[in-house]
Amino acid sequence: MGTNQDINYYLNPNYKIYPHFESMKITFIYGILGVLWILLSDELLSRLVGDVEVYKRVSFYKGWAYVVLTMGLIYSLILKRLSVSKSMLRKIYENFEELSSNNEELIALEEELRHQVDELDLHRNALSMSEQRYKLAIEGADCGIWDWDVENHIYYFSAKWKNYLGYEEYEIDNTFRAWLNLLHPDEKKDAIGKVSQYIKFKRDVYEDVYRMRCKDGSYKWILSKGKAIWSEDGKIIRVAGSHTDISEQKLVEEKLNALVYNDALTQLSNRLSFEEKVTRLINRKYRIHKKFALIYMDIDNFKNINDTLGHFVGDLLLKEIANVLKEKIKNPHFVARLGGDEFAIIFDDTHDREEVIDRVQDLLKYLRKRWKLQNQEFFLSFSIGIVLYPEHTDDLAVLLKYADIAMYAVKKNMKDNYCFYVDQIEEESLKRIRIVNELRRAIENQEFTLYYQPIVNLEGGHLIAVEALIRWIHPERGMIPPMEFIPLAEETGLIYDIGEWVVKTALVQKKCWEEQGYPPIKMSINVSGKRVTQDGLIDEIRQVITETQVKSDEIQLEVTETAVMLDIKASTRILKVIKDMGVKIALDDFGAGYSSLTYLQKLPIDSVKLDRDFIKNISDMGQGNVIVDSIIKLTHELGMEIVAEGIETREQLEFLKTSGCDYGQGYLFSRPVPKEEIEALLSRDMPLMA
Repeated sequence: MGTNQDINYYLNPNYKIYPHFESMKITFIYGILGVLWILLSDELLSRLVGDVEVYKRVSFYKGWAYVVLTMGLIYSLILKRLSVSKSMLRKIYENFEELSSNNEELIALEEELRHQVDELDLHRNALSMSEQRYKLAIEGADCGIWDWDVENHIYYFSAKWKNYLGYEEYEIDNTFRAWLNLLHPDEKKDAIGKVSQYIKFKRDVYEDVYRMRCKDGSYKWILSKGKAIWSEDGKIIRVAGSHTDISEQKLVEEKLNALVYNDALTQLSNRLSFEEKVTRLINRKYRIHKKFALIYMDIDNFKNINDTLGHFVGDLLLKEIANVLKEKIKNPHFVARLGGDEFAIIFDDTHDREEVIDRVQDLLKYLRKRWKLQNQEFFLSFSIGIVLYPEHTDDLAVLLKYADIAMYAVKKNMKDNYCFYVDQIEEESLKRIRIVNELRRAIENQEFTLYYQPIVNLEGGHLIAVEALIRWIHPERGMIPPMEFIPLAEETGLIYDIGEWVVKTALVQKKCWEEQGYPPIKMSINVSGKRVTQDGLIDEIRQVITETQVKSDEIQLEVTETAVMLDIKASTRILKVIKDMGVKIALDDFGAGYSSLTYLQKLPIDSVKLDRDFIKNISDMGQGNVIVDSIIKLTHELGMEIVAEGIETREQLEFLKTSGCDYGQGYLFSRPVPKEEIEALLSRDMPLMA
């Protein structure tokens, strides 16, 4: 206990060690003890012992006792000091060990602190570099940077983007409202909706396209992209992203859309655009149970305008018509050019047929007028088919089909009118399609045959030529006259195969008659309007003449005025080449078409066939007689022969003979008959006068 107190005493921070003092202290104690021992022990011994020998002996022992006593004293003093020193050293050692351990911990802590300091320096440097990089990215980016702090209602625009729109940085607040104020009014609602949808459904990436207002009042198309940060409880914290100017891309896109969805000539919507609009309209009307009318409009005889006045004038006319339609048909109605001279119109929100008729008639008032283009004046008529949604159908393809069927019915039967679709029209259309299909099979199965109607010299009544007339021997319906299938063959293009068969079959038959010894007669063959404008007819005639070896001057091709006028330049050129081969050319049905004396002079023709309607009007004192007589004289003055068609009475025959008509054909002489009856007539070689 005393040792610990001594140790504590010596370990007291206030205790100071004085080595000389401690040494003198021990020496002083030893010296006092020695002096006291000598003085007191000798005095006491002299009093107690008187014998000198005893005194010596006791003094000897007294000396040893002193030595032992001083040794014990010194031992105790040194022991105490050494014990305290030992304890102090042990305590110091323990403290040193503890200090060393603590020092190691301090060193480790220092290392960790230094490491953390180094990491903090790295993070500080990285943060500084990141901030610099972010700043450089914002300032160096082509696009604008935006950052919406949703929690604090701050919407940040990069200064560069503000400048890009023409604003100073202070002119646009960093608020969501400022962003809204920059949006184009047409896109504002949708833009807000896109943001709301993104937040509501927590989509991965936000993206939208809209226009933003520049300081000068113009607008730029912007592609806005962004990504949000969400809290653990699913609340949005902030959204950051970019604004990219896509105005040039939008301009290119609009040009491409114009090419894809607009008609290049008239700038109206084209068929694709029209069909998409009507599809959207049908979907909307289906939900709200509303009606609309689809108008299918075609210009009557537009091809004649192109052929006579040129395609340039035709295109100008289409543009002018389109301008009228644009002016008179306003939203919610719309109009499109489907192709060629065909237009489609939607009259939206119609209530009944009377309303549709009123709108159509009102539109026609502006279209049926005197048109003047390139110093040319002409009137136009229009064939219009009408269908109603959903009365007729709720399907776009069927709507267009029905409208086309109704329009075609107008064009076929009356022209310059309008017609609502009815089922009977489709039945006729289906019948027409059925006949076309049967006509195709007839070509494949060779169901055609030729009949021949005699052409006689009116002076003597002798057979000088025959006109080859096609007949269709249907396996179920029997004989079908040409007027029932030739127009369909013209429309469908089957006339090329049929016409080629007629030419070859007729000339082969003529060659066969010659080989059988019958007297030579002229073979007259009708050529359709489409074929007379095609260069292939030249090679066809040349080839069949080579194959059959028939004399070319005993071949006559009959073409109608209407056919020639489809393309006057092409038909004139082709007929001239054929005429140069030696083939005769006859103008059929003269007077039923244009009856232009100017074209009559220009065409390379050898004879004229007077239409049967003129012959029918011949009477004892009829005005028709004067007309027929004049035509006959005029034809002869032009150096051409004339053939009268449809002679049925002797009165007609006598007048024609008196007027100097060269040839005639008709029931008075013979109906069209099979080849065997022609052979019988050739064998008799008798006049065919009744």
